[in-house]
Amino acid sequence: MNGPDRRCAVLGDPISHSLSPLLHRSAYAALGLDGWRYDRVCMDADGLADFIHGLEPYWSGLSLTMPLKSAVGPLGGFSDHWSGTLGVANTAVFGQGGPANGLSLYNTDVEGIVAALLEAADRCRADEDPDELAALLEAAGQGRQDQLPDQPYGGARALVIGNGNTAESAFCALKVLGIERVDLLARNPKHCDHMLDLASRLDLPEPTVTAMDQVEAAKKALIGARIVVSTLPSGAADPLADLLNTADDDGRMGPVLLDVVYDPRPTPLMKAFCRRPGARAISGERMLLYQAVRQVALMTDRPLTAVPVAAMDQALREARR
Repeated sequence: MNGPDRRCAVLGDPISHSLSPLLHRSAYAALGLDGWRYDRVCMDADGLADFIHGLEPYWSGLSLTMPLKSAVGPLGGFSDHWSGTLGVANTAVFGQGGPANGLSLYNTDVEGIVAALLEAADRCRADEDPDELAALLEAAGQGRQDQLPDQPYGGARALVIGNGNTAESAFCALKVLGIERVDLLARNPKHCDHMLDLASRLDLPEPTVTAMDQVEAAKKALIGARIVVSTLPSGAADPLADLLNTADDDGRMGPVLLDVVYDPRPTPLMKAFCRRPGARAISGERMLLYQAVRQVALMTDRPLTAVPVAAMDQALREARR
């Protein structure tokens, strides 16, 4: 056994579908961390503080998903660029001795989205040189657009579907990728003021906000974007697939879609995108893989270059066969 027993987990509600345990456990196995555990815990925002305060000293960290990414803020300190910018964290890391000695918060979703979209453009691979992948993730995690190796989407127009915490991370990722403009498609446009403020802070043009139930406007927004990121939960974006199925092909290169849903996969929206000439659709498991890389590094106190990304990717691909 390599080192003392340690525990980590992913928290959220719902959580039974999460592939995070698969990714983290495969990393522990490749690193020889035989005494480490990583579990799922169903948790709502009201129970988060009591849960964290009751953890034992052998806990090392937590992955956080809906609805906890904002709720965790008052419980710790934002410790990286994007968690501080957004006030949103998907990762909590405890100091030596467990939660009693402090809680550091991080946002690795932004770099996960950047890497997934670069992978869709054949600019990133999970099995590439560890130093190169680490440099890419570090640049994205620090908001350093100038340090990315390539800008295949530079100057393009993008569309984000949704207005929650992951949508905020998507805005930041698209900014890092050099996107010229990001518009919004939302179930309730009246709840998008925070997204307009974020666009202003990122020095992006004010987004056009379209309601999903405005059929013709929604169809135009979908077809007019080169990159689409859907951040809606499972099933919520299905009506948009019907819109695309009835849209006329305008002869342009098809868009790239990242649908953060990975259960089920492919989603109806992904299937509809792939019917368009030149289009490419990727599921949320690619984002999940790349956002987990720094999580593993932080929770195990190892450099980013030491994280066995290829082994994590292999476990993910084998599980989805």
